[in-house]
Amino acid sequence: MFKEGTLNLNAEGVILRFGNSLEDILGYGSEELVGKDFSCLAPRGAEAFFKTLLNAVNESGVYTSREVRMLRKDGTTVDLFLSAYPLRDRTGDLYSFMIVLTTQMGPEVPGILSEEFQRVFRFSNDAVAITDREGSIMDVNQAFLDTYGYRREDVLGKNPRILKSRHSTGEMYEKMWRDILDPRKNFWRGEIINVRKDGTEVPVVLSINAIKGSDGEIKNFLGIGYNMSEKKEMERTNRMYIDHVVHDLRGPLTTIMANSELLMAQIQGLTEKSRKKLDAIFQSSQKLNAMTGDILDYSRAQSGGLTLRKEKVDLTKVFREAAMPFETSGKKLLLNGSEYGEDFSVDSAVNADAGKLQRIIYNLLNNAFKHAATEVRVSMEFPDGGLKVTVSDDGGGFSAQDAERIFDAYYQTESGVKTGGAVLGLSIAKCFVEAHGGRLWADGGKGATFGFFMPG
Repeated sequence: MFKEGTLNLNAEGVILRFGNSLEDILGYGSEELVGKDFSCLAPRGAEAFFKTLLNAVNESGVYTSREVRMLRKDGTTVDLFLSAYPLRDRTGDLYSFMIVLTTQMGPEVPGILSEEFQRVFRFSNDAVAITDREGSIMDVNQAFLDTYGYRREDVLGKNPRILKSRHSTGEMYEKMWRDILDPRKNFWRGEIINVRKDGTEVPVVLSINAIKGSDGEIKNFLGIGYNMSEKKEMERTNRMYIDHVVHDLRGPLTTIMANSELLMAQIQGLTEKSRKKLDAIFQSSQKLNAMTGDILDYSRAQSGGLTLRKEKVDLTKVFREAAMPFETSGKKLLLNGSEYGEDFSVDSAVNADAGKLQRIIYNLLNNAFKHAATEVRVSMEFPDGGLKVTVSDDGGGFSAQDAERIFDAYYQTESGVKTGGAVLGLSIAKCFVEAHGGRLWADGGKGATFGFFMPG
């Protein structure tokens, strides 16, 4: 039966990592051999040969593969096929030997040790880590060491969980490994926050690939992390700039709104044409004020500066305020199957930020009324003490392609562009729902349906 295991040595031949698979072959545990010279695995009298083999690999610069006799923990010897690969840094200096031990002649050079891969691995500006099938780190590149502040000997043989931060949940890791081990995917990619050796956090876009051998079996895992620190800092700076600019705009806008409304109320004898122009100034300033509010809310939500003032919310009042702007739309509003009217009331209450809950419902209604042909349907339920609201319209819906980006900031569907759909409304609704610990979803089948759930 074919068996295979790997280990790492430093440039002097000291064992840095001893793969778990070798325990079955040689009988040793990792803790028994790490820190010892590789020659300890040579039968008595063959120690010098092991030293000579490593020197030859270093001097030739290429890997060596040959049959050797090795010492097991129980004192017996076993004949194995040994392949030794020199690993070099960007300057060409040797930093490690990768040793592959097999019970039969290995059929191929492992993909992670090919010359082409090693060249990319060494010079990549992304943090790259290679693990064995058990998830133990076999090698990392210089960018990994620079990103996380470790020495190579600190991480060899360790699990990548040493980088885990408080932000990484068990559910996230379960999803990650389901995708990686799924034969149809063997890949996962996502944004994650890791931790450096000194405890500081590093945001990265991480991709993990399962690497298979010619037999189709997983041999290694390859993790590549793109450091997002500079990008995140730039985003933070941009948000600060936007906040300041928008804040400065709101002062003049408030003045325009107040004075245009005052003029309409006080000036007598205006012609209908002049009144319409003044009303257009007032309506436009209101629209601009709402847009600046949207930008500020979204910016604060993205930067973690969103504050919730939770209390028992009067849902009747919240819904009435959210629905009021649409009463003269000419389209029908149905609530739980009945036409919405002044007699509407809700007995249940929910613990939430009333202002933000009203904004969520308003944004979903606004989106629905813009796209509806004749009616908008709302369903309100209270599962497990929480609040579930769905808003549907009888419009044209949206495509699967749109569904992937429907909640992205500044994204609009084709119909949204035509109707002047809100640019940030759905994004803000999503931010507010998630801030309450809930979730928002969309279905663009026949018409469009948006829904959210907030826990009680």
